[in-house]
Amino acid sequence: MTLEEFAQGAGVRICHCDSEWGGNFAYTTTDHPNSTVKGFKTKKAAYLDWLEDMFGKTTGQAVLKLLKEKGK
Repeated sequence: MTLEEFAQGAGVRICHCDSEWGGNFAYTTTDHPNSTVKGFKTKKAAYLDWLEDMFGKTTGQAVLKLLKEKGK
């Protein structure tokens, strides 16, 4: 399973925003549909920010490790 698949399963949706925010990508979640986090240069950067925001840095890294192991 990839980070993108995991995030999408958790209700994360990537959308586009104006580059004045620092990047063209943003994300919103099913749990908080009226909140959008903007300003990412890539979709992957948006997913990584969501992961860290949701779980914290250390747990987020552990989740990434599990996802990589699961993908083998």
